[in-house]
Amino acid sequence: MSDERRGLIRWMRGVGVGETEPQHNTMVCLNLHGRGWISLWWVPGSSSSRIMVSKDGSGDYRTVGEAILSAPDMSDRPYTIHVREGTYQEYLFIPPHKTNIKLLGDGPHHTIIVGYQNGSTIDIRGDGFMAEKMGFANWAGLNASAAVAVRNEADKSIFFECSIEGLQDTLWAVSGRQFYKKCEIYGTVDFIYGSAAAVFQDCMVYARYREYVTFTAQSREDPNEKSGFSFQRCDFRMSPEDEGRKSEVRASLGRPLRPYSTVAILHSYIDSIVDPKGWEPMPHQPTDKLTYTEFQNFGPGSNTDARVKWPGVTVLRHPAQAAHFTASSLLDADSWIPSSGVPYDNVL
Repeated sequence: MSDERRGLIRWMRGVGVGETEPQHNTMVCLNLHGRGWISLWWVPGSSSSRIMVSKDGSGDYRTVGEAILSAPDMSDRPYTIHVREGTYQEYLFIPPHKTNIKLLGDGPHHTIIVGYQNGSTIDIRGDGFMAEKMGFANWAGLNASAAVAVRNEADKSIFFECSIEGLQDTLWAVSGRQFYKKCEIYGTVDFIYGSAAAVFQDCMVYARYREYVTFTAQSREDPNEKSGFSFQRCDFRMSPEDEGRKSEVRASLGRPLRPYSTVAILHSYIDSIVDPKGWEPMPHQPTDKLTYTEFQNFGPGSNTDARVKWPGVTVLRHPAQAAHFTASSLLDADSWIPSSGVPYDNVL
């Protein structure tokens, strides 16, 4: 392949060649070795891009933070940052103007972003964000009031085959439409919380050792707000490393952080650590406006006979009753997830 053709391909990928990148709306002309000329208009951010981060210096950047800063503003196409294997102690911020960033790792237990402070390890505010095969962890410790690994308020965001690890408040799903597929999420207290509309499909939701665990604390505040957490074909169980202390743990599926808290658990495995009551009240929050739904779950903790008798706690009998909690309904997923290439189910 000629150098000119290679250059054209690299330009179209947004990497650029030569000393400088063409300016916005600059015409680029390439001579294909006497076989004619190709002319195109260069519009930054209009084509997909890919760069690499490697701790050993073999990539474009050594840190993920530097790579994020290099991303184009208000991109309408994915900007892929391949983060090679390693543990990166960084605190990442993706501002609103850094849209459509994709972090691609070498595996959720091989490429890990880790923090050790009360604040979030990664704070995502740019819409269209995606993480694939990445690990995010916050090891602030048991004495921290919160140990947020992921703070996400990006609309149309996706986590695919990722690991999100912490203790209290691990995943803060703040707002927007969020989709989690084949992820592992670890924590202790209220460790999946926030007011986003979020769907979790085929995820492992792991309780770390603590005498009392609450899996969710959804915070829908207004009855007209399209907000809620839906778990489809997920596992709610003890983390493998804490399995031996399982008998010492009592857990609830969730508690209401705000009055209209909404959680649906569908076709999922519920471990014996979950108390027969299922759900727990939150101090100073009512329990008469929430929506807590279970549908065709299984496992030793799935029996619903002794569930709390609050008005909004229901056990559904027919798929049509649970249709509101599908990705298509809750996230309008059919309009944006297919373009990502991530598999998802739009029905029960």
